Parts: sequence; C-alpha cells; structure tokens
Amino acid sequence: MLSKIRMQYNAPLICLLLIAVGLIQCKEPARPANNLVAGLQDSRFTYTIFEGQLGQRKRVVLADSSIVMLNGGSRLLVPAGYPQQTRELILDGEGYFDAAFNGNAQPFIVKTDKLTVTALGTAFRVRSFAAQPGATAYLLNGKVRVAKTYHSDTDNQPEILERGQMVLANKEIDLMEKETYEPAELETWLQGDLQFRDQPFMTAMRQLEDWYAVTITVNTDVSAIQNISASFKDKTLQQVLDALVKPKGLDYKIKDGEVEIK
Repeated sequence: MLSKIRMQYNAPLICLLLIAVGLIQCKEPARPANNLVAGLQDSRFTYTIFEGQLGQRKRVVLADSSIVMLNGGSRLLVPAGYPQQTRELILDGEGYFDAAFNGNAQPFIVKTDKLTVTALGTAFRVRSFAAQPGATAYLLNGKVRVAKTYHSDTDNQPEILERGQMVLANKEIDLMEKETYEPAELETWLQGDLQFRDQPFMTAMRQLEDWYAVTITVNTDVSAIQNISASFKDKTLQQVLDALVKPKGLDYKIKDGEVEIK
C-alpha cells in the first residue's frame, strides 16, 4: 500500500475541509521560491539571512529583543536598517514571532509572498513557504492585522486577529479566510513538547509533518503497526524518527524537506 501525506496547513481538520470542497490540492506544484522572496526585498537595505536546519528549530534574538523561532527548512531575512529604519522582516517558511514593544511605535511586520502580518507588542506564528500556494497565520497573544501581500482582483480587505484566531490563505485561488484554533496547541509547540497518545502510525506521521514543516511519504503497508504512545522534549526530527520508525522494522531517508519511509 502506498500512502502519501501532503499537508499544506497547520490545522489538519481545516486542511481536510479545504480538500473536500476542492479548494486546495495535497500535492503542491513547484515554483521559483527564490524569485518570489527576492521580489519582497527593499532595495535600500542589505539582508542577513537566518536559516532553520531541516528537522530542527533555530532561535533568533533580534536587535530590539524580539524573538523568532524558525522551523526547519525556513529562512528569515532581516534588513540592515532593523530596527531603527524598519522592522519589516521577510519570511519563507514557518516561524513564531514574539514582537518586542517599540517605544517609537515602529510597526513590527512579517512579510511573505502571500501574507503580510503587522503587529505591535504581540506573539504570532506564520507558515508560508514560497514554493507552496497555502499559508497560515495564528495569533497567540495581542492583536495583529493580516493582509494579502499581493494585489487581489476580488478582495483586499485585511483581517484583524485576536487570541485563538487564525487566517487560512491560498494564493492560487485567491483565498483568505478567518478561522479559530486552540491556542494550547501552539503553546505546546513552543515548549517543544511533542506527544503521541495512542495514535495510528499515519496520524503520528501527519503530526510530525506539521511539527517539523516537512513532507512525509510512506511507501509500505503500515496497517499492522500498533498505535503509538510516546513523548519527546526538544528532539530533532531524526531523533524522533529513530525512536518511532526503526523499532517498527522500517527505514527512512531525509532529503530536501522530504522524508521517505519504507
């Protein structure tokens, strides 16, 4: 049996809903990510690039004490003028942002090729890979304004998010919708406390996709594998796969954000 998991959004139930009504496809087409990100840069500034290694998170403390947690395979571009001239960051991937208060009311902005999130003294999570049409933004604390980065021919109205609210977006079909989510899930992600409670193998793999921002393909029959109960604290993707996959008599390979299990 060949099983493939292709999660574009962080909330599995919402992803399934969008798939059911034909709004997104599970397998996203390749697109020139570097060109899309380059088009967001301000020609006045040079940029320092921070990258999260695949299957790991990278903590970045910015010059104004704002904190960024980059997920694996993600890039953050910080302009040389930050924070005196601008607090506008560019993201390709997934990151959590805890924006420090700025006495001069300089807005804290995270821009991707699909969404632009503007905040003052707040905490939020954004997932937007330039190579994928889908994007999400989650508000943990405070308040943010979320708008489409590109011009829409149908709707350019921004959304204001409060705690427990999120935005789902899909650039290919020009979609941006406000939804709700459970903040405790994001708080657990921040604590690095990954838990599996009597979950089927494929459900656990979907959770790993969301947790580490990877795509997992399972090329074998796993229907006979018993449900998984385990917990991990601040572990890398490789460490988790070593504990969950190899004891089941399976092997895996990680390459370019893709995990193959066989």
